[in-house]
Amino acid sequence: MKWYAMAAICVLLIGLYGCEAPPDAVSAGSAPNDADARSTDREEDRDRDRDRHRGTEPVSTVVDGRPAALVDGRGIMWGELRRELTEAAGAQILRELILDRRVRDAILEAGIGIGPDALARERMLMLQSLHEEPNTAIRLLEELRKRQGLGERRFNALLRRNASLRALVRDDVEITDNMVRRTFETLHGPKRQPRLITVASLSKAQQLRERLVERDELFSDLAAEYSTDESAARGGLLEPISRSDPSYPEALLQELWALEPGAVSDPILLDEQYALITLVRQLPGDDVDFEDVREDMARRTRLQQERLRMDQLARRLLRDVTVTIFDEALKDSWERSR
Repeated sequence: MKWYAMAAICVLLIGLYGCEAPPDAVSAGSAPNDADARSTDREEDRDRDRDRHRGTEPVSTVVDGRPAALVDGRGIMWGELRRELTEAAGAQILRELILDRRVRDAILEAGIGIGPDALARERMLMLQSLHEEPNTAIRLLEELRKRQGLGERRFNALLRRNASLRALVRDDVEITDNMVRRTFETLHGPKRQPRLITVASLSKAQQLRERLVERDELFSDLAAEYSTDESAARGGLLEPISRSDPSYPEALLQELWALEPGAVSDPILLDEQYALITLVRQLPGDDVDFEDVREDMARRTRLQQERLRMDQLARRLLRDVTVTIFDEALKDSWERSR
């Protein structure tokens, strides 16, 4: 359970649009042949499409009137796709474009240039963050792009956006020896592996704790049934966690390090949810000496601090903006995403 938002996966249900010439009429009293039946089916398709689009905006641009795809020889026009696409992903794309524009303005004002080397470095950093083994990292990046719907254009925009944000915050980043040692502890120090349940209310958390403590029900079963966290599919099992791991709330870390194996915590307030954890196992630290990896720990610490400041700057740039939306589908998408 890492505390960041995940992008939604949307499925587009696209209607058919008939574009053939009108079929020949069937003579009165004659039985329709197969061709006539197919023609009638096509007429019904067109009628359904006209009903589907009745009351919606007409084709308003040359692009709207162009075919975007053919399905069984029949065209699907951009005008048909546009509104559905906008409702499905318009807010996300608008937010990216707003951030790109604000970042570009900030880069120009600061007089900073972002060249191909900076983009290549961002891609390298992304790969290194996914896995140490290069081929595995490349595979994981492709899977990530597929899940997030990041085609070539949006992926390149992401690299440029990250490179620009990093350039804007780089001079503000300062690291201390204590921060470097915390990074070392996170990677090489002792760890504890918990199971987690998150629920929306304190009363629900208390009910589940009672079932765990007094009725001796299995934590994994209740996590799978009730937890709102993504770890529910694994019975609430999380990866081993260091006491210094900045990816987890301090309240959860404190409770985890106070637990005895098998014990269940009291409800923990995390943002707008309540959590229960139980300690599954304790793992000792490895035998790596801090001085042997100090340089690498300092590099990792700087990257962590850069990432933190990049996120803060991106939120600030998105917050200090006035957005006026004229398109109804885009407005609907925007309001639903807030």
